[in-house]
Amino acid sequence: MRAVEPVRRGHVDRDGVRIQFEVFGSGEPTIFLLMPNVITQARAWKAQVPFLARRWRVVTADPRGNGGSDRPTDPAAYAVRELVEDAWAVLDEVGAAPAVLCGVCSGAALALVMAAEQPHRVLGVVAINPSLALTPPHPWRVQYDFEAELDSDEGWARQNRHYWLRDWPGFAQFFFEQLFPEPHSTKQIEDCVGWATESTAEVMLADAAASLSGYGRPEAARRVCAAVRCPVLVITGTEDRCQVPDRGRIVADLTGAEHVVMEGAGHLPMARDPVVVNLLIRDFVTRAVSTSPALRPS
Repeated sequence: MRAVEPVRRGHVDRDGVRIQFEVFGSGEPTIFLLMPNVITQARAWKAQVPFLARRWRVVTADPRGNGGSDRPTDPAAYAVRELVEDAWAVLDEVGAAPAVLCGVCSGAALALVMAAEQPHRVLGVVAINPSLALTPPHPWRVQYDFEAELDSDEGWARQNRHYWLRDWPGFAQFFFEQLFPEPHSTKQIEDCVGWATESTAEVMLADAAASLSGYGRPEAARRVCAAVRCPVLVITGTEDRCQVPDRGRIVADLTGAEHVVMEGAGHLPMARDPVVVNLLIRDFVTRAVSTSPALRPS
């Protein structure tokens, strides 16, 4: 049983790769909730969809590699260009006018890329713990050689090709325990591990090989942010163990965004502190509508 059922469910086909999407509620603008990458799926927004769909049309899509979408294993299938075009294809299919894009981690990076490339189609961006490479990564994320055969399976040594192939569920459990440092996060961890294990190590390795290669350098990431013209809200968790929190501050500085810092929050505050995040998104969308000539209420 879901808190709200979709009014439409379907797929778009992009060069033989099917991307599943769902539509909830009605009303303008459309809010598109973007997933970070193949390690999870659209259900990670389950605490946002019912709240936002009371007033607006909400669209979600499973990333290629998980959920109801196809699972290619060619790294080229996960290039940033493919992920951006997946998102545009979904918005085209549902007939969205300028939309508000909400994303977390690399989903936030994709939303910013989309806003920079086609500003006429993006009303605003909510970027939660964005992954753009504007700082060096956390040291523990690069402590171990991803490609090497390691003599340890402890801690972040599990972020390793060979460990993923041996025990993908073990990595998913460790990873999401890190992403939810907040006390009493058992349910959120269980959900995310369950979604992660609907994909495979082979799919994740393909995604890791592609990464956000087109925007993986600080200068390219800065150019993306500088090109964004729509309103932006950046939400940063101070205890984010996946993305360096200072990346959110830099995105806010470069885009002129409102920046909300959530003390003690980890990487996925929309799951762990949904009331706070829901209200922030609601207020941001309301402001974006009020300043848009095309969508200003009569």
